[in-house]
Amino acid sequence: MKRVHKRSGKAGLPPGSLVGVSGESCVLTTIKVFTYSADAFAEKDLKNIGEFVPGEPGKEITWLDIDGLDDTSVVTSVGERYGLHSLLLEDVLNTDHRPKVEEYQDQLFVVAKMLSLDEETNGIVSEQISFVLGKGYVVSFQEKPGDVLDPIRYRIRHKTGRVRKMGADYLLYALLDVIVDNYFMIVEDLGERIEELERKVSVRPGNEDLLTIQEIRNLLITVARYTTPVRELAGRMNTTQTDLIDKGTRRYINDLQDHTVYIAESINTFRDMLTNLENTYHAAQNMRMTQVMKLLTIISTIFIPLTFIVGIFGMNFDHMPELRWKYGYPLVMGAMAVISIAMLIWFRRKRWL
Repeated sequence: MKRVHKRSGKAGLPPGSLVGVSGESCVLTTIKVFTYSADAFAEKDLKNIGEFVPGEPGKEITWLDIDGLDDTSVVTSVGERYGLHSLLLEDVLNTDHRPKVEEYQDQLFVVAKMLSLDEETNGIVSEQISFVLGKGYVVSFQEKPGDVLDPIRYRIRHKTGRVRKMGADYLLYALLDVIVDNYFMIVEDLGERIEELERKVSVRPGNEDLLTIQEIRNLLITVARYTTPVRELAGRMNTTQTDLIDKGTRRYINDLQDHTVYIAESINTFRDMLTNLENTYHAAQNMRMTQVMKLLTIISTIFIPLTFIVGIFGMNFDHMPELRWKYGYPLVMGAMAVISIAMLIWFRRKRWL
């Protein structure tokens, strides 16, 4: 379940006031810096931004990786170090933004959402991550430790892939690409749930299946809420007129946009599948109810003539010779059995049974 972000604490404050609304508490803010080039690499944990010594401009790329936003002094010091706009820093702390991209003079500000599946509740957990792209550097801010960016860290450390050979714009693309790739995993998991549910509903639908359909539909709405703006984000990054993104990197960003389009189409397909599955469920339930009603109708129809016979011989008039006849009872019972069997045979021939 998505937690509620409260902005009431910011009421009346001037624009750019650094007040967090993430709802998290007691999250230790950590700073890790990666400095690399095609032939060199360094990684260091910092206690404060004052310990950071930037690499040689134009030759080394820097990734400042910040986890935890409770300590606003760290965010402020990073903003002062890189000349970040106060509204940009305010958006970093306001972790309920939709994904977006904004230009700030010689910087590009990108907000994205990392999504993960909660194994206990089978729900979607979202976390905001903000990126600042500048000349030769990327600064990332995320709400708490733990993310999906380890593949990029591995590529930087072990010099695999293109990231060590490319600029800061490619690093930003690679980080966004890993986040989008994680969307694929979530969408595929939801697709597997739908397929399994389809098999179950087609064989024997149960009352709990309708609730499962609604749960999966809500999960798809949540995923679509965060992934659809990423398509707009990638499109904006691909068309924005800025020198921070190289022409060669725009090709990769275009591929990133294609991935988001595929995800959006998959979500729409799954929504249609759920709608059809819900219709199938209701149709199966109606058919089941029809079968029950048909069986009850047949039983009632068989008992109508039997009830008529019993009603006649249950009137107890004095002048009813059949009541004193020696073979009256077995004859009536036999007649009732014959009538019942004859009606069952007739229903069978009519294919009502």
